[in-house]
Order: sequence, then structure tokens, then C-alpha cells
Amino acid sequence: MGYVIGIAIAFCLVIAVVPVLFTAFLYIGALFFAVSGLIAFTIGLIEFVTAAFAGFTPYGPTAHLHIDPASRKPGSDPAYRSYYAGPILLDYQKVLIQAVGRMWARVVVDDPKTRPDPRFSRSLAGRTWNRARFSSLNHAVTYPLAAMVVVGLVMGAAAASAFLLVVSAVFAVLLGLLVLLATATAGASQVLEVGALWVRGITIECGTCHVRATRPIYRCPDCQAEHKRLLPGMSGVLHRTCRCETVLPTLLANGKAKLPAQCAECRAQLPIGGLTAPTVHIPVIAGPTAGKSVYMFSAVSRLMLLDDGFEFADERAKQEFERNLQRGVLDDPNRALKTTITRPRAYNVYIGAEGSRARRLLYLYDPAGEIPESPDQLAESQFLKHTSGIVFVIDPFSLRQVRSETDRAILGRVHASNALPKTSLERFVEAQREHLGVKAGGLLKMPVAIVLTKADALIESTGTDHPYAGLQQAGRAERDAAVREWLNNVGQRDLLASIDNQFATIAYFVVSYEDARDVTSHPSAAGGVVNDDPAAPVRWLINRKAVQ
Repeated sequence: MGYVIGIAIAFCLVIAVVPVLFTAFLYIGALFFAVSGLIAFTIGLIEFVTAAFAGFTPYGPTAHLHIDPASRKPGSDPAYRSYYAGPILLDYQKVLIQAVGRMWARVVVDDPKTRPDPRFSRSLAGRTWNRARFSSLNHAVTYPLAAMVVVGLVMGAAAASAFLLVVSAVFAVLLGLLVLLATATAGASQVLEVGALWVRGITIECGTCHVRATRPIYRCPDCQAEHKRLLPGMSGVLHRTCRCETVLPTLLANGKAKLPAQCAECRAQLPIGGLTAPTVHIPVIAGPTAGKSVYMFSAVSRLMLLDDGFEFADERAKQEFERNLQRGVLDDPNRALKTTITRPRAYNVYIGAEGSRARRLLYLYDPAGEIPESPDQLAESQFLKHTSGIVFVIDPFSLRQVRSETDRAILGRVHASNALPKTSLERFVEAQREHLGVKAGGLLKMPVAIVLTKADALIESTGTDHPYAGLQQAGRAERDAAVREWLNNVGQRDLLASIDNQFATIAYFVVSYEDARDVTSHPSAAGGVVNDDPAAPVRWLINRKAVQ
């Protein structure tokens, strides 16, 4: 009887304790499940943050981004692709894949090839099963608990993956907008710059081959690499990085104009600081030995003295000016270097304060005197397509009446030209019309400055008077009238008629090399004579061009 009672008591105890133990086991399993899930979720976040810091570091690997110049397609500029023009998305893709992959490897299952011992896993789930299998506790207890932990780890990893995917989707949208914004900004910057140049009428032309340089080639100042499309784009909006890692500006407002630039057609050097000011193209036309080169030197000398913003835009022009200065052209015009009979190259200078609306890039062309005498060479003079105004130089001693009335000693000293001004002018005008596509008969809209040179010899001459003799404190209109009257008196009615029939805007000037330093009154038989400033014809043409 007592044995039966004992069994009954034990049975009752089992019935009472088992539910409690089972409930406790469930609570413990749930706790293990929750903790393991939280651990897995935390590991996922840690892996994501770690991968993000490693992936977006400025010093991280870049081979997968394909941004280096060597990986660009042939013909591309030697520049790195902008990180924000697409590669940032590749970096984020790599970050996301690495974060999720490493999280699952640490939490759920790792790569057997990376294990120290292929029989044992290094993941949390694998180590949990290993501990359950080799535990001293009954497997009936360890396996269910291990299962709860593994399920929690898997669920936590899945929750972390889902969370990362949601965050990644939002981040990817933001990155996509950033890439689109960078691309749109690049396009808009380029359009705005081109628009600003168009509104201000700013262009740049090659002074050697005379082609309009719509897309100059810029050279890196460090490695001399050629950048044929230095514009806002996939290589950068405001700047780009050259293959030598030199940062180059892509906009004129950002300093691109300070880079050395070349013509894409002939590789000749373009004016320094081009595309920062409107251009004015002025050919100086005359027959041989009319004093054209000396006049140009005198005009540039005066521009340098008068203009605060004067600056040589061409190193060759600066060197040529300095050579003439060293040769003493200001004291003896016969020492001037003779212009060679080749394709004329522009003499580039800036006038006007830097950054002001009045600043201009001046192209002065000095074609050899033989060119206006040759219709074939005039036809090949491509610089005429860009002409803004003309300086037509007349040697007064080339005129028959003046020559006949002048002492032989003076004629020998001034080296009088044998070319007839009217013939040179008409040949030039015909070529100018052909290059501009203007039919004969109509007036050319470009202004012309008629310049009488060698005025110092006219003052000394005992024959023909100086055009301004007896003219005191005269304005531009009075001086124009005086020169026209002088030309008419020396038998140049046909020349005046030809000028009037070809041009709508005309001015007349009388200059001398003696005024290259300072314009002063020169004593003469008729009293003091003040020549025009050698820079006056050029400044008049620039102002007329600006008005038009």
C-alpha cells in the first residue's frame, strides 16, 4: 500500500513540476531567441557601418570604379572620372554586398574554405551547434536551446538584411539624385558659360592659322598632357583631376583661362587668358616700305603707356616688341625688323582694366607689304574673315605730287614706298569682300582708319605742307577734314572717292614714330604741329566696334 502511495505522490509531483519546467524552458528558449536575434541584428549594423567607412574612405581601392585615365575609352582626356558621376554608386553597391555577406558569414554560415578546421564553423550558428553537440548536458536540453538560438540568429540576420535593404533603397535614391544633380550642374554650367560668351560676343581665334578655336586644347601645367574637352562633365563639374593628379579648373570663371591653350587645328599657342574679353581683329594694311611695321610698334608703345590694363597676350609678340626696342626703333625707324612674306600671325595684346567690361583682346595683323600687292596671297589671307576694323597706312611720299616736291635727301632717308595706295586699297577691299561674302557695290560696315605715316618728314619738307600745319587745338572732325583736304590738294581725289565708295565709317590720322614716347608739339614753318597719337587709330577702331 505504501508503495502505491509513493508512486502516486511521485506522479503528482511530476505532473506539477513538468509544466513549470516546460514553461521555464520556453521562457529560456524565447530569451535565447530574442538575445541571439538582437546580436545578429547588431552584428549586421556593425558590419554595415564598418563596410561603409572602409568603402567610402578617400584612400580605399579604386580599381573596381574604373575612374583612372588608363581605363577610359581611347580618345578620352587624360583625367580621372568624377567620383560623383557614377562611381559612388559602385562603391555603395560594394559596401552593401560586403556588409550583408560578412554578416551572414559571421552569424549564419561561413565559407568552408576560410575555416582553420573544415570540421568546425566560425559562424555563431555553427559554434552554437558545436557547443550543443559537445555539451555535457543532455542533448534533449541543448539541441532545442541551440535550435532556438540558431533560429533567432537567422531571424535577426534576416531582419538586419531587410533593414539594410530599406535604408539602402533610400540611400541609393539620394545617391542617384546626387549623381543626377552633378550631371545636370555640369551641363548647366557649360550652357551658362557658352551663353555668357555669346552674349558678350567673346570668341578666340588662332593667330597662326586664323581658325576660330571653338574648342581649344588646354595643357596641364605640370605634365603637359592635352585636355581636348576641358569642360564640366563626367570628369568633374568645377574641377577635374589630370592623370598626374594636378587639379584643373573646368570653367573660365574658375581659372581655366590661365592655363596654356593651343589651337586644335595647327597646335599653335593661343593668346594667354583667351575667352575672358571680346576680341577685336585689326589688320594694318599698306604697300612695301610704307611704314606699317614702325607704325604698329609706335601704336603698341603708346597703348602700353596710356592703358593701365595693357598686357601682352602672346609671348612671341612681347619678344618681338622687346627686340625692336633693343634695336632702337624709337630713335631710328629704319632699324625696325622687316615683316617676312609669310602667313601673317596676329600680334595679341590686352587693353582695358582686367575684369572690366571695356577690356578687349586685340589682334593686330601685320601682313607683309607685298601681300596687298598679290591677289593670290590676299585670297589666302584667312584672317580677313574676322576683321573688325582696318588701319590703312599711306606713305605720303609714295604720292607723285608729294614726292616731286620733296628734297631728295628726305626721300632717301624715309625710304618712300613705290606702291600706289589706291591700287593696294582696292585689291584689299576686293579680297575682304570675298572673305566676308559681301557683294561689290555696297558699303563695308567695318570702320577704316586712314593713317598718314612719316609725318616727321613732312614737317621737315620744304615742299608739301603738313596736313595739320596751322591747325591748333582741333577736334577729330577738323583733323579728318584737314587730311581729306590735304589728300585732295596732292591729287588724290580718286583715292578719296574709292575710300568713300567702299566704307561707311572713316577717320583720318597723321602719325610719326617720334610720338611713340610722348605726343608733343613739333616746330614747323607754319607754327607748332601736333600729330595724332599713334594709338589713336586703334583706339578709335575699338570704340567704333564697341558702339556697333
